Amino acid sequence: MDKNSKQDSGRVARLAGFLTGVARRMIRDEGGAAAVFFAVALLLLTPMTLGLVDVYISTTQRGQLQDALDTATLYAARSPAATTAEIDVVGDAALRANLVLPPGESIVSSDFALTGVKVTGSASITPPGISPQIWNQANLTATSEVVRNSNHVEVALVLDTTGSMSGQKLTDMKAAAKELVDIVVQDIQAPYYSKMAIVPYSMAVNVGSYANSVRGTPKSGTNPTTGVNTSPPYSKFKFTRNDGVTLTSTNAWPITTCVTDRIGANAFTDAAPSTTLLGPNYQTSACGSAVIEPLTTNKTTLKNKINSFAANGVTAGELGLAWGWYMVSPDFGYLWPSASRPAAYGTNELVKVVILMTDGEFNTAYCKGVVSKDSSATNNSSKINCNASNGTAFTQAATLCTNMKAKDVVIYTVGFALGNDQNAIDIMTQCATSPKHVYLPGSGAALKDAFKAIGQDINSLRLAK
Repeated sequence: MDKNSKQDSGRVARLAGFLTGVARRMIRDEGGAAAVFFAVALLLLTPMTLGLVDVYISTTQRGQLQDALDTATLYAARSPAATTAEIDVVGDAALRANLVLPPGESIVSSDFALTGVKVTGSASITPPGISPQIWNQANLTATSEVVRNSNHVEVALVLDTTGSMSGQKLTDMKAAAKELVDIVVQDIQAPYYSKMAIVPYSMAVNVGSYANSVRGTPKSGTNPTTGVNTSPPYSKFKFTRNDGVTLTSTNAWPITTCVTDRIGANAFTDAAPSTTLLGPNYQTSACGSAVIEPLTTNKTTLKNKINSFAANGVTAGELGLAWGWYMVSPDFGYLWPSASRPAAYGTNELVKVVILMTDGEFNTAYCKGVVSKDSSATNNSSKINCNASNGTAFTQAATLCTNMKAKDVVIYTVGFALGNDQNAIDIMTQCATSPKHVYLPGSGAALKDAFKAIGQDINSLRLAK
C-alpha cells in the first residue's frame, strides 16, 4: 500500500472513531428523546458520510491511476515496439509495475494501441468500498495519449536477381522482401513518412526510361574507331573482344537501358548524373527485365516490382550497391517524380538506409561499357580486351561503402547461402555499418528472419531521437 492509500485509511479510521464516540455519548444522554433523535440521525448520516469518504478516495485513486497510466503510455511510446500487440505487452507491464492499489481493489482492464506515431492507453480499476453499497459505483477509468518521437525513413532495398538465384532461392527472396516491405513502410505516413526503393541487379542495373537521363542520350550510329567509347555514348559499339575477335559496324553491340560504373573523380560518389554521366552498357542480349523503383510509400507497387523478378545474368554487386546509394541521394532526386525525391542529407529527423542482399561473389566489372577481361563471370567472347576501369568489383564496392557511410547512410548486408565464399563474406562485413548490421542466412527461413530483424531494427531507428 502506498503512502496516499495509508493516509486515506487513517482518515477513515479517525472518522469511524469519531462516530463511535458520538454514539456512546447519545447512549449516556438521559434525555431519551434526544438519544432517539441522534440515533436516527446517526443511522441516516453515517452511510452518507462514508459515501463522501468513498468519493474522496475515488478521486485520489483516479488521480493515481491517471499518473500510472501516463507513465506506462510514455514508457511504451519510448520502447522499440513496432506493433499494437507489442505496444500492449510493454504498456500493460509498465502499468502494473507503477500502479499500487489498496487491498480489495484490482485492475479491471488495460489496453494500449499504436496508430501511426501515436500511442494511446486506457485502463480501469474497481471502485473503493468503504460505505454500504446503497448505490452502484462505476469502475474508475483513465485514458492517455503520447505522440512518439520519430524519424522519416528512406530505405533502398538492393536485391540480387542473378542466374544463381533461380528456383527456390528466388522464391524465398521474394517472400522475405515482401514481408520487409510490410514492416518498414507504415500505413500512416503523417507526420513522419517511411519510403522504400527497389534496386534489382544482375550483370548491371536496368534503369528503364531513366537511361538517357543518367548515361546520356546515345548518338546515332556506331563509334567510328574500334575500342573507343565516348560520353554520351554511341547507339552501337564496335571493339575487340577478349577472344581476339574485332567487331565491325555490322556486328557492333547495341546499347541497353542498363547502366554501368562511371570513371573519373566521381567514380565513387553520388554526384548528380548532370555533373558526371554514368557508364553505358553494351551487350547482345537483354540486360535484365526488372527495372529500378524509386522511393515510394505504395506497398502494392513495391510488391509487384518484387514479384516481377526473374533470375538471369552474372553478379555486378558493386553496381547494385551504387544504385542503392543513388536512390536515397538528394543529388539524384531531380530524376524522380516529386514524391520519390530523397530529402537532403542532414535533414532533421531523417534516417537513410541501404540494404544489400547477394547470394555470392561479385564477379563482374566493366571497361568502356562492356564486361572487362579481368572479370571472372563470363567467357572471353562476352568480354572486351581491357581490364576494369575502376578496379575489381570488390574494390569498387568497398570504396562505395566507405563513401556512403561518410554521408551517414546506414548499411545492412545480407549474404544469402554464401557457404564458404570468403570473398563474399568479407565484403558483407566490410560494407556494413557495424558487425550487428551483417546477416548471413543459410536458408529461406533464415532469410525471412534476417529481413524481419532488419525491418525491426529500422523501426527502432525510426523511433530513435
